Amino acid sequence: TRMAGIEQQVRGLIFAEQNISLRISHLITQYYHEAMEKSKKGADKSEALTRRIFSFALTVGILSLLLILFIVLLIVNDLNKGQKARSDLIREKQRNEQLIESRHKLLLTVSHDIKTPLSSMMGYMEMWESDEMKDERRRELNSARSSARHILNMLSNLLEFSRMERNRGVLRKNRFDMHVLMEDILDMFYPLAEEKGLQLRYQNHLPHPFVTESDQTLLKQILVNVISNSVKYTPEGIVTIDLRHEKQLVVTITDTGIGIGEAELKEIFKPFSRVGNPSKSEGSGFGLYVTRGLVEALKGEITLSSEKGKGTCVVIRLPLELFEENSTTNNSHVYTSGGITAEKILIFEDDPSLGNMLREYLSRQGCRVKLCSDPRDVNGFVRVVSSFDLVITDLQMREVSGTEILRFIQDKDPLIPVWLMTAHDDYTPERAMAEGFAGLLAKPVRLEKLLTLISGNYKGERKDITGSEDPFPGLTALFGNDREAIREILGEFVESADKDMSTLSDMIDSHRYREAQQICHRIHPFYSQLGAETLTTEMRRMDRLREEEEDAWPEWEDALRVTVKQVREFIAAIRRNHL
Repeated sequence: TRMAGIEQQVRGLIFAEQNISLRISHLITQYYHEAMEKSKKGADKSEALTRRIFSFALTVGILSLLLILFIVLLIVNDLNKGQKARSDLIREKQRNEQLIESRHKLLLTVSHDIKTPLSSMMGYMEMWESDEMKDERRRELNSARSSARHILNMLSNLLEFSRMERNRGVLRKNRFDMHVLMEDILDMFYPLAEEKGLQLRYQNHLPHPFVTESDQTLLKQILVNVISNSVKYTPEGIVTIDLRHEKQLVVTITDTGIGIGEAELKEIFKPFSRVGNPSKSEGSGFGLYVTRGLVEALKGEITLSSEKGKGTCVVIRLPLELFEENSTTNNSHVYTSGGITAEKILIFEDDPSLGNMLREYLSRQGCRVKLCSDPRDVNGFVRVVSSFDLVITDLQMREVSGTEILRFIQDKDPLIPVWLMTAHDDYTPERAMAEGFAGLLAKPVRLEKLLTLISGNYKGERKDITGSEDPFPGLTALFGNDREAIREILGEFVESADKDMSTLSDMIDSHRYREAQQICHRIHPFYSQLGAETLTTEMRRMDRLREEEEDAWPEWEDALRVTVKQVREFIAAIRRNHL
């Protein structure tokens, strides 16, 4: 019985175990089905999510591509617009430059056409000044001369205004005595001041002589403009001109004129600004604008203070140095390396009034003068040119130029000095001499300068084409009368100078400041030995700046380009006249 009970219990346990195993199997199967179901649902969800993500990414990609394409189109459109705008701007700039250039050429032509008859008028007035006449007639003559000088000043201001617009102003430096320049300027204003009853007070505190180096033409234009304004706008009282040197040149022009109000002071240096004044004095409105531009071109400064009804004070400061020299070349009108006495003079001038005036004046001085006013007669006069002591030719005649006349004369008799006469402001004495002329007479021709030309210390011998007894005194001092040795030296100089100028041009074009300084240091002394100091001004300045950086002289490239051009003209003149 006990064993039966145990067996029964065992069977019960086995049955229970089987029942439990069955239930566990059932639960595992159920769990497996649920897990598979959940896994399937998860897979479905993941696949759906993947499809949604892919669709989203595809949509975003397409939108991004469309956006990028839109942006690219915008950029391309902007680039096209920018390119078109730049092209339009370049065309407009070129058009403006052409218009400015055309206007400048027109001004040069008009200036030339005005200066030629004006030269005749002023010459006759200068001749009449020495005649006996009543005081009233002399005042009228002085008034007419002042008006003529005013026209000249207006022309100079117009040309400088045009040059400033073109940004092509080039300084032409030379050494001169400030006292001589001021005397020349004051002589222009004494008659006008006397006519208006003004006292023109000149206070010069400069050492004597005061030799300095600058662009004499620009400096003269600055002072003429300011003094002219003071005299013009001072109905009565005093105009004071004070000069002193305090590490720089300081010129103070004070007047007791009508003055300028505060509102007008702010506009006074702007182009075409004019002061509303009760005296109704005429003016162009750009005199002070040009003056300030010229002062800045000379690295100076100008200040103006004024009070309505009490007067005006203008102070000009210019960085000019005093050179310890006893001699100077003052070439504002005539540039010569030696005086000339000439009894027989030939003049080529196709303007009858100017030609007749020059002939009459020179005849009064005891000269025998022939005038060629018809280009068809040029060859006839050239055939007999050896019978003359001096030739003066206009630069522009009908059908023939002054340069061509020079070549004709040099072919016939190269020892005849030929002087160039022109109204072109861009012609310098150095340029005229480099082309083979003996010197330059600027229109309007001042008769006192012409008298200086014909009444120098000429002994009667024929001059060299450069207008001096010995064109190369430095070489003569070294080699004496050995002309072959001098000719050989000149030949070597021309050959090396050509190479030096080509090298210097390359350095300028490639902006090699230091190398340009070195070549300037090396070559400028020999030019001085040849008597061509005026060509070395910019080269010597480069030499002085060897310890300085390029920003000490930003304009060195433009200045040296002008020097290279002048040196090449000088070389051409040596090759043409002496080799």
